[in-house]
Amino acid sequence: MPTSSPSVFRAFWALLLFSLQRHGKVRQLGWVAFGLLAILSGLVFVVSHSDVGWRMETRTRKVSNPKDKEGNEPITMTYRQYGEERLPMYEVIPSTPEGFGLKVAVASAFRAMLQDEEFLNDYAFLSFVRVVVFGYFLSFLLPLLTLAYASGAMGAERDGRTLIWLLTRPLPRWAVYLAKYLGTMPWCIGVCGLAFTAMCLCGGDLGRRALLLYWPAVLAGSVAFGSLFHLIGAIFRWPAVVGLVYVFFFELLVGALPGSLKQLSLSFYVRSLFYNETASDIARVKPESVDVFAPTDPTTAWFTLIVVSIVLTLIGMWLFGRQEPKDGS
Repeated sequence: MPTSSPSVFRAFWALLLFSLQRHGKVRQLGWVAFGLLAILSGLVFVVSHSDVGWRMETRTRKVSNPKDKEGNEPITMTYRQYGEERLPMYEVIPSTPEGFGLKVAVASAFRAMLQDEEFLNDYAFLSFVRVVVFGYFLSFLLPLLTLAYASGAMGAERDGRTLIWLLTRPLPRWAVYLAKYLGTMPWCIGVCGLAFTAMCLCGGDLGRRALLLYWPAVLAGSVAFGSLFHLIGAIFRWPAVVGLVYVFFFELLVGALPGSLKQLSLSFYVRSLFYNETASDIARVKPESVDVFAPTDPTTAWFTLIVVSIVLTLIGMWLFGRQEPKDGS
């Protein structure tokens, strides 16, 4: 009875669909990331819907009393109260007419800003973005979620002792790597997108505004990190450990250092997209110090993330096609 010859095309698509189905199972690191997402989203919801919130009129800080000359204990003031308390220091009448005009201009503009509703709304948005988008999501959740799914593409096959069986299919090794990569990316993009959406929706109006502005940067970041962690999963025996070391030591450590060394990290270009994606000049999110972080322009950031994703994939295809399979048996 005649049998059909093996088809490379059919084998490729069968492996791709198999990878899509297999990644629906959440691994241990994925549960950790989802647990962290639930905790941080709950925190964002509580702060956003509480009396404190993200506004200048409600957020507080410990400061020394400007009227206290004896150095007593700091007092708690809102950011707006702190600004209003500092205004008289700029309203002292100088001895020259020119100095008087300059002081009045500066103090009047600052006082008007503290009363302007648009400025107060933009301040609340910037506070939300710095804490939630930059702090919670970009620094922790985005790399953790992509690591949980991308590193498991090959890691699951190795742990399940099925890598040798997979390599017996009528496919070259580079095609196996590519099929597993294409089967992984929808999960990385989808999970990161849903996580970012959930966290932003917990922030109310401010979160919905951030979601509309920053979802393209989340998309680019999930693809770039997914490409890197898929490569790590194919090369190393314990990809989750290597990925965690990369995230918490290289990305965070290098990102906090001044100079150009941080341009070697993926988060530098993802963060640059966040800094440049904005609806207005007033609400533009800017680095606290350009000496520590000077973002690149959005065109360069997009180009770098796209090229790096392609190059990492090509490197992975080449390396996986040459190395001996490590099945763990």
